[in-house]
This record gives sequence, structure tokens and C-alpha cells, in this order.
Amino acid sequence: MEYFYSYLILASIFVVLGLATNLLVGIAGIFSVSQAAIFGVGAYVTAYCLVNEVMGFLPAVACAAGACLLLNIVITLPALRVAGDYFVVTSFGIQLLATAAFLNWNGATGGASGMAAIPPADLFGYAIEDTGSMLLLCVAAMLLCCLAFYLAMNSPYGRLLRAIREDELAVAASGKPVIPAKAAAAALAGVFGGVAGSLYATFLSFIDPSSFDLNASVLLLSMVVVGGARTLAGSIIGPFVLLALPQVLTMVEIPSTMAAGVRQGLYGALLIAFMLFRPQGLAGQKL
Repeated sequence: MEYFYSYLILASIFVVLGLATNLLVGIAGIFSVSQAAIFGVGAYVTAYCLVNEVMGFLPAVACAAGACLLLNIVITLPALRVAGDYFVVTSFGIQLLATAAFLNWNGATGGASGMAAIPPADLFGYAIEDTGSMLLLCVAAMLLCCLAFYLAMNSPYGRLLRAIREDELAVAASGKPVIPAKAAAAALAGVFGGVAGSLYATFLSFIDPSSFDLNASVLLLSMVVVGGARTLAGSIIGPFVLLALPQVLTMVEIPSTMAAGVRQGLYGALLIAFMLFRPQGLAGQKL
């Protein structure tokens, strides 16, 4: 049961990350491959605050969300000047830069060794140490983020984002605020990434740069594509499906040295297959 709870906790956290990625890639049309960097910043900010007893869990989450909000706006700003393949290359460079910072900024991130002994989350003096309580916290955070995503996408702002994705020039010509709309999408995605990073760090109590590298960004994109872009259901289905795949692989006799490579190969194959044969994903619309 503990193992199943852990799976549900991680799936809930990745649903929040899926919402962030879907908001940028699926809704706003900003094809970013640097969302794992935002995820990492949220995790490291929270871990640093808790390990060094700078502040409690909830203020640390607020700081992480604020830092990721600002950082994601800065990262996404190039999308206002470059588009398509050019911005993919830009965001790729940003992801590599963030990974290098996580690896080499020993004073803040612990470098390649990571950060260990991260205190558990606490709410109003109550330490959340067992997996059952942590599951409730993660599910509550997931539901709140899903509600925020749903309300935003079904508001005039959501319709504006979809219009920008379809024809940005026409929207700008009509006098609509294109740049503020994109910046707001990046800000909301940053908040989601910060919250997810905070939950991830306190649940595992250990983080290192390998959790926030380019492979993690590819995994997030795979979750959006497989689950279905541009829909709330797709952001929920994708993480639950892809996080279950490694458990299926455990039933196959694969040498431990090859397991990580096989898993990445499977994610890549799924991504290619869905883009070729079902680009709308399991529950979404075409990218």
C-alpha cells in the first residue's frame, strides 16, 4: 500500500507539472523544453529554505512559486521575439544552463551530490511525515491547480490564449494584449512548477540535478502529448499513464544498467507514435 501511495503522490505532483507544460505548449503555443528547469528551481528554493531553517513550509512554497513565476516570465520572453524552431532552440539552451547551475552551484544546490535530509512538509505546526497525509496534501494541491487551470481556460483570457495560438498577428491587429497574455500564461505555469517542486522536494527529502535535466523536460512533453494537449483531462491522464510504465517494465527481465535507457527509449517511441498516429493524445486535441 505504501508503494501505491508513493505512485499516487508522484503522479499528483506530475499532474501539476503537466498543467504547466500544457498551458504553455498546448494552450499558448509556446513550445518550451525548459519546464524541468522551473521545476528544479521550485524544488531547490524550498529545500534550501527548509534545510537552513530560513522559513517554514508554506512561506517556502510561496517563495518558490514567486521565484518560478518571475523566472518563467524571463525564460518565455524570447518567445515574444522568436517563434517556432528558434524558440525551441532557445529554451533548450536555457534548460542546459539551468542543469549546469544545479550541478555547479554547490553553496545553494549541493552540486552533483544534491541536497539531503530535507524536512517534511508541515501545515500549521503539524508535520506531514506519513505517506497517507502527504497523499492528501498532494491531491489537494493537484485539485486546486486543476481548478485554477479550468477557470482560466474557460474565461475570456483562455479564449484569448487560444486565439493567439491560432493566429497571433490577427489578434494583435484587433488590438488585444498579446504580450501580457503570454506573460500571464508563463506566470501561471511558473506558479504550478514552483508548487510541484516544493511538494517533490519535501516528499523525497532528497533532490539532485538528475531529476531536473533535459530528460525530465522530455518526460513532461511526453505526458502532455500522450495524455492530450489543450485539455484538463489530458494533463491528468498523461502523468498517471507514463509513471505507471516503469512498473510494467519491472515485470520484464532487464539488466539494471539498461533500465534507464530502455525507459527513455520507450518514452521516445511513445512520443513519436502518438505524434504520427494520434496527435491529439488520449483525451486532447491536435497540437
